[in-house]
Amino acid sequence: MKNNNYAKLLLIVLLACSACDSKTEQEAALYPRQDSSEFQVFAKQCSSCHRPPMPDVHTAQAWTRVIARMQQHKEQRGLLVMNAIEQQTILDYLQKHAQKDQH
Repeated sequence: MKNNNYAKLLLIVLLACSACDSKTEQEAALYPRQDSSEFQVFAKQCSSCHRPPMPDVHTAQAWTRVIARMQQHKEQRGLLVMNAIEQQTILDYLQKHAQKDQH
């Protein structure tokens, strides 16, 4: 009886994990230009603390402030900060795929 319950619990956990993985894969597929070197720098740097944001959550102008704020957070936490080239590469990627201004 215990083995049967254990097997059911294991199955539930495996199903839950596979659902999480497929959602993560689906979300990852939504990032634009994942084959670009800019995306690779963005993904590496922005995943050190959290899941990288989708580029269209901010306007191109707003990304400048967000990058500066994230740099401050990294510094405050004692993490390796981005160099100027990495910051510009990430900013270029995010601005290229940013939310369109609503004028």
